[in-house]
Amino acid sequence: TAAPPSWLSRKMLPFKVSKWMGLACFRPLAVSSPSVRQKKLIHKLQEEKAFREEMQRFREKIEDFREQMWSFRGKIRAFQGHILEFWEEERPFWEEEKTFWKEEKTFWDMEKSFREEEKTFWKKYRTFWKEDKAFWKEDNAFWERDRNLLAEDKALWEEEKALWVEERALLEEEKALWQDKKALWEEENALWEEEKAFWVEDGGHAAAAQVREWGLHNANGGQRSPAVLRGRA
Repeated sequence: TAAPPSWLSRKMLPFKVSKWMGLACFRPLAVSSPSVRQKKLIHKLQEEKAFREEMQRFREKIEDFREQMWSFRGKIRAFQGHILEFWEEERPFWEEEKTFWKEEKTFWDMEKSFREEEKTFWKKYRTFWKEDKAFWKEDNAFWERDRNLLAEDKALWEEEKALWVEERALLEEEKALWQDKKALWEEENALWEEEKAFWVEDGGHAAAAQVREWGLHNANGGQRSPAVLRGRA
């Protein structure tokens, strides 16, 4: 196959190299970006699972607190009943009252602890949903950027495909030109071989005499070229 001409190489090579460099810049982004996004999604889902488990445990604590609250209210009603039933038995009553106040103090301490845990929980709850909103906003931005990069990469591939088609057409045209040039060379070589054979044979002497007779001048008085002489020979 004949080598492409120098003007074709100078025309096509810089443009193709710049396109390949552009594709090399975009492909790592399009490949790496889904991997980072997938890792963030996995981490986010793990956080959400842990948070929901913590929420379930806190709901169980709420149910336990409610049961203890109803139990304590039952003790209050029982204590009030004891006041009405055993008013005359004052000493046992005061012992039971003393125990009751101790249990009440324990209950209010437990309620205080519960309120602190509730406050911490709702603070974490608000932080979680705030971060959740920011996460999905960032995820949507990643998705939009990946989609734009893929669309741009596709457009570059289409453009490169068109360039390859054009280059192939140019190479076919150049091949046809080389075939024509080869045919001309073969025809010229045949003429040279014919002229060489003519001069080697006896006809060369007659041709030399004819040249001297013509005086190497044409009809207009100009000097004849060797190419004309070869043609006439």
